[in-house]
Amino acid sequence: MIRILSVAVPARILTLILTEAAILFGCYFFAVWIDPDIPEIASFVQFDAGVQRIAIVVVTILLGFYFRNLYSAVRMPDRLSLAQELITVLGATLVVQGLVHYVSADLTLPRKVMLYGSPLVLVTIFAWRLFFDAASLDARTAQRILFLGMSPAALELTEYLRSRREMGIQPVGYLSDRPQAAEVPGLPHLGGFASLDDVFEREQPSSIVIAQREEVLPEWSEDFLELEFGGVRIEEVTALYERTFGRVHVSAAALPRFIFSEAFEPDPITSRLQAIYSPVIALLALILLSPLLVVLALTIRFSSPGPVILRDWRLGADGVPFRLLRFRMRGVPGEVFIRRFGLDALPQFWNVLRGSMSIVGPTPQKPETVEEISRTIPLYRQRHRVKPGLTGWEQVHRHLFEPQDVRARLEYDLYYVKNLAPSLDSAVLMLALKEKLL
Repeated sequence: MIRILSVAVPARILTLILTEAAILFGCYFFAVWIDPDIPEIASFVQFDAGVQRIAIVVVTILLGFYFRNLYSAVRMPDRLSLAQELITVLGATLVVQGLVHYVSADLTLPRKVMLYGSPLVLVTIFAWRLFFDAASLDARTAQRILFLGMSPAALELTEYLRSRREMGIQPVGYLSDRPQAAEVPGLPHLGGFASLDDVFEREQPSSIVIAQREEVLPEWSEDFLELEFGGVRIEEVTALYERTFGRVHVSAAALPRFIFSEAFEPDPITSRLQAIYSPVIALLALILLSPLLVVLALTIRFSSPGPVILRDWRLGADGVPFRLLRFRMRGVPGEVFIRRFGLDALPQFWNVLRGSMSIVGPTPQKPETVEEISRTIPLYRQRHRVKPGLTGWEQVHRHLFEPQDVRARLEYDLYYVKNLAPSLDSAVLMLALKEKLL
């Protein structure tokens, strides 16, 4: 997997994106070539900003694929669904081209190029997706991993990777002198640690993942070093878990390592940088949304009795309490719509300006809630190493777990604290925008 915007992206997905970008450029350049109104491609490129025009269309289509989940759910349930999604994206692209034409006609592709190129894109991308789907099922091209020992994280990884072939990772089995009492579904016990050489020769893994660190003997260090020089990757299961799921695996066994680790100490430079761009974004948002804020405030004021803005105590960075601002919604017309798009949280931009919050960060929690959860999950207070946010890494992944799963929410928050960066904030904002639009 490859990191983009501080988020691990499977190599196969990145390959899919890049190849589809190339296909899109090729289709529209071919359409330019067969358009009788364009005598020469060279002149179109050199004097008519041809590359820029095609690039606008390509970026629009790729963003359409992203917002229609064609890169998060690569394997479509059936061919008809795939065709429908492609038609939807291409239709939206034509609408965007119409809007761009009103801004500047020189930035849009000629009508015939769009009419020739778009059906070609539909057929070519459809065929390429079918080929890619078939290729992703080929186990011969997958990265083969061998687990040393067994753990809950390794079991979760195995189940997930076997259901997501497009990740390009295939668990081949595990070695342990203390095998599981029951056979692990989809992950055979290949023998004890003494059989590592034989198993390695037979299975030819490209990576060895240490699932139980305490089972690894110090004298194996030289063997591992020799394997790494030979091109075999050696890593702990927690690292693979974080790259795969985008969250930190929290378990009782890992607690001592987390307590004495500096992994959850945000980089001071990054924190200062966030403290600069978050208020700037908040100020711009307040200026642009000021008419909407006024309308909402007046609607709340005259529709029902009570304060317009509620002020509740929350815990901020380092456990410092602050007053969280939000619109009162009870009894207000359009409450469902307002909550659906998060408009009740617009006053929190003022919290960002005052420095109590950031645009991106963990969900601000009540002091009593933090106290209660911390009794059972000591690591919970680690999420307060950074400022809470209007949205966050955990918030944009809530569709993946049950609302009452506090441990899963903490794992995403700890991943954010550990990987705090402007690039990760950008990824969160893109995912939040996608969530609100769909």
